Amino acid sequence: MLNISQIEALRRTNPQLYEAMQRLAAASLGPNQGWSIDSQITDGTNFARVTSGALTGNRIDPTKPGVLMKGSVPPTWSGGFTYVSTTSSITWSWSGLTISRADGTSTSVANGSLAVAGLTAGTTYYFYPYWDDVALAITWVGENAGSVGSPANAQSAKTNVAAQQQALQGRVPLSQGAMMAATTSSGTGGGSGGGSGSCLRSGMVVQAKERGNVKIETCKVGEYLCCPCHTHGEPWTRIVRLEVRDADTFIRLHFSNDESLDVTPHHIFTLADGSPMRAERLCLSDVLVGRFGRITIRKIEVIVEEGKKVTVSCEPYHQFFAGCGAASILTHNYTFSS
Repeated sequence: MLNISQIEALRRTNPQLYEAMQRLAAASLGPNQGWSIDSQITDGTNFARVTSGALTGNRIDPTKPGVLMKGSVPPTWSGGFTYVSTTSSITWSWSGLTISRADGTSTSVANGSLAVAGLTAGTTYYFYPYWDDVALAITWVGENAGSVGSPANAQSAKTNVAAQQQALQGRVPLSQGAMMAATTSSGTGGGSGGGSGSCLRSGMVVQAKERGNVKIETCKVGEYLCCPCHTHGEPWTRIVRLEVRDADTFIRLHFSNDESLDVTPHHIFTLADGSPMRAERLCLSDVLVGRFGRITIRKIEVIVEEGKKVTVSCEPYHQFFAGCGAASILTHNYTFSS
């Protein structure tokens, strides 16, 4: 039996013999009963077969079920960054970072820190961290026009170029856009950034078991939120952790049930076919799950303004209903790493 590499060599060196063998194979057992020189073959050392179910127009299509899902759906992450600053330096630290991939695997990131010196006092800088799947390490976008500091990983302004560099193939962005940090005018300072963008915007409504429809930021650990009915339990899931943080970029989704929902760009939804999708990658007419049936997206807006994001983790069920006016859209919670 010929393997892939042998067939490719034959096609390249002797195309006439290759065509003759194709015809001979197809006719070997009579009309419509022959075998195919292109499909009934074995994998070689340097070349291997790809199932036709993974192709569109003879090209590998990452949206098809024949493709391993590890990279075809963007990874999400848990954990976050904190920093301390002086008049001339900013030091970022991270711990408990975990990258979760669509195929169910995860990557634990070693705790570490980055110190950037040579900065100007009383100045805000922007940082773009990412996980490098080749180097297997956290790396920072640098060496762009506008990069400053030592090492030159601080950006003097938000730029599309830096955001694009952060999200190149083989890289997993570890922040929701730029992380901001500021040097002090005197003394020391600090703050946080990065971490998961899987959050609702404050002001969104959920249904609490004891209080009815309430704003998500008013909820407390121990309260129960309305979730899908499960075979072996009630339609309620318990809040085990809740955090409120500053944010300035949100996705506003408008649905066919006349409801809307504001979330951070990396917030995860489940499409009606069961596949996960980040808010920033949703499209018009995508079908999601509503509390009373399937719903479609009618309009998508990007909202850039100062606000608050609310990160919620629930057990035993990791989904609950939320909305701008009523709890009617199924959404994921967020699983903290610690």
